[in-house]
Amino acid sequence: MPVAKKHSGHDLFSHAQLPVVINNNSQQRKSPASSSAFNEEEERKRLSRELHDGLGQLLTTIGLQVQQCLDNCDSTPLPCPSPQEHKASLQQISGMVKEAIGEVRSICSAIRPAILDDLGVLAAISWQCRQISRASPSLNIVTDYRIEEDQIPTDFRNVIYRIVQESLNNALKYSHANRIEVTLSLQNDSIHLSVIDNGIGFDLASMHETLGVGLLSMRERAASLQGKLEIRAAHTIGVEIRAHFPLKTITLCKV
Repeated sequence: MPVAKKHSGHDLFSHAQLPVVINNNSQQRKSPASSSAFNEEEERKRLSRELHDGLGQLLTTIGLQVQQCLDNCDSTPLPCPSPQEHKASLQQISGMVKEAIGEVRSICSAIRPAILDDLGVLAAISWQCRQISRASPSLNIVTDYRIEEDQIPTDFRNVIYRIVQESLNNALKYSHANRIEVTLSLQNDSIHLSVIDNGIGFDLASMHETLGVGLLSMRERAASLQGKLEIRAAHTIGVEIRAHFPLKTITLCKV
């Protein structure tokens, strides 16, 4: 497995560290409970749109096709459709059913990929990176794991996966990078995560309305494990997201 290249302090990120959430923003002043409720509601809206626009429309079309077949069977005064016509209609319906099944699997994977429970967070991150690489062949995603799966507590795995997922999604949407490095390591009784891209970067203050919910969600996920998340970003020098999670005296908070 390739090892992510290391960056010196004056390489990509020579500027001052910027906080995840800009000061004097209404989202920052919200309590953790209200912020979590807001993020949960946003996630429900997103899933509702996906179900309506994708699966809902497919099922509606399937229903219309089935009804047309039934109407043809009942149209006794007119010539009945030939077996070939019936077969063609059923093939169309079969194709749409398969597409609907694919939509369901895609939505389920977005909610929680089965590989996360079956094989663990390292395999799930690698799977996510492969999915993105297939969709964006010009993007090189390097993973560097300096930790074993059994060294990662079960309660940490979903949090780590979601932070990586959100970081990769943000990089895809905004950074125009051709390289992303994902590193997960065990250091001094803490798990350290970094996601670094070499894209165009952004100014957090100007992009906060666009990225605010996602960045706040990552920060809250880290805090649920008594961890911390930091982001460094500026124009032309890419984005660096770092999180660390202490392994000692963990009290989980619901996010």
